[in-house]
Amino acid sequence: MKFGIRKPSLNKRIAARTSWKRVVRHSMGFKAPRGFGWFTNPKRAAYNRIYNRTTVKADRLIGLGIGLLITLIVAIFSAIAGLVQKSTLTSQANTPLCPRCSSQMVLRSGTRGHFYGCSRFPRCRGTRNISAVQNLP
Repeated sequence: MKFGIRKPSLNKRIAARTSWKRVVRHSMGFKAPRGFGWFTNPKRAAYNRIYNRTTVKADRLIGLGIGLLITLIVAIFSAIAGLVQKSTLTSQANTPLCPRCSSQMVLRSGTRGHFYGCSRFPRCRGTRNISAVQNLP
């Protein structure tokens, strides 16, 4: 009896589905339902049942490995996204509020240098100097 990982064989997979015995049996309509192997060949059915319980398909192991790898990648990307979101939230907490509409201000650059402008810009034109913001408590 075999134990462990089954070695995959593409030739055996194809041969099992293209044998002349199978073609004759299926064309005549003598296809037995699943589980009828115990009636047709009990010795082979017992061997197959034990073999399937003591061995593992290599395909299944590869699939599980790929699934775990994808799960790990998704977890890493979601952790990175969480860190990026936290950093934007902390940077928003440090930015001042607009003196006109009390919304968040954005660091902008103009002809006279950098300044804070309102994030709702065309509707609100509130501005603040960077030096004025640094002096705030």
